Amino acid sequence: MKRLLLIVTLLGASLDFSAGDELPWNVPRVGHKLTFPADHGSHPDFKIEWWYLTGHLYDGDRRFGFQATFFRLGQKPVDVAPGDAFGESQIYMAHMGLSDPETGQFIHEERLNRGGWDAGAEVGNLDVFNGDWKLKQAGNGMQLVGSIKSEAGFDLKLLPHKTHVIFGEEGISRKGPEGTAASYYITFPRLDVDGTLTLGGKTFEVYGEAWMDHEISSSQLDRNQVGWDWACLQFFDGREIMGYVLRTDSGEPSEYSKLVWIDPVGELTHQKLGEYRWIHEGDWESPTNGAVYPITPIIETIDPESGIKRRFQLVPTMPNQEMANGTGGVSYWEGACDVIDLNSGNAVGRAFLEMTGYADNIAEKLR
Repeated sequence: MKRLLLIVTLLGASLDFSAGDELPWNVPRVGHKLTFPADHGSHPDFKIEWWYLTGHLYDGDRRFGFQATFFRLGQKPVDVAPGDAFGESQIYMAHMGLSDPETGQFIHEERLNRGGWDAGAEVGNLDVFNGDWKLKQAGNGMQLVGSIKSEAGFDLKLLPHKTHVIFGEEGISRKGPEGTAASYYITFPRLDVDGTLTLGGKTFEVYGEAWMDHEISSSQLDRNQVGWDWACLQFFDGREIMGYVLRTDSGEPSEYSKLVWIDPVGELTHQKLGEYRWIHEGDWESPTNGAVYPITPIIETIDPESGIKRRFQLVPTMPNQEMANGTGGVSYWEGACDVIDLNSGNAVGRAFLEMTGYADNIAEKLR
């Protein structure tokens, strides 16, 4: 689902589809067949695109959480990869974050570059970079190289444990009543990870699991939507959940909120709001801006395998995982969590939780 409001806010872009453009922006269409691996690459005929990874890393008993996101925001639609030297067609932004529960340290960094300067994304092949940060195809998997200021660096290999899935009915993930409020939403729900992490002058040989989203769109959310709560859950039994609640200015969740179960072979079960509940719990106040985030939400859902009602609580590995005061003053919470089954009290998986619109009036910035 991720980040449309954040990108638009940060870069001050308009969501008008054709004003001043030589070509109209492309939009997701029913019946269009995505082809892979080509569609893991860039789509500069769409206005907004991102490649988003989160994961849990281990070196023995030491645990870390990481986020890496590469954004592309089109300034004008183009049929092929932009070739201008001065970034007239594309702007690229990237975020990196790392949590270290053992020390309580959370560090993050963002970058913003125009295409042709020090950032780009290849069409027809996964190869995205922003400075020396990069995400690219590597054999049957991917390579992620990143750093955070002078404090941390990582070089990770990511191998799909199961194939990608495409969320949404008829291949389109809809976020609102307008036909253009939609995206192609491609996800690798479980990636095996190994590589190196350098932190505080020490190098860790790490392994773990990651999640990757790739969304392609030109417009998604309605103006009355003020933020969202989103999570990806990876269960120890080989299944996953992707779920989100779109919050509106009336205080009620949007009917376009969704939850999707993914079974061990990649089959999807979609649930609409009312078939699941997202309950806010566990207020944490940011020391940076005073925003209050419900960092231990409860998700109630019917297990499609058993038909039994399940209650899962997300419990952060550490409270402060806020990406605070980025470009445009935007802050959001993005953190590693454990998944607790409230029926049994047992840990049943790991998760990443994202919450936007708590520190900033994003709707006002959009207008």
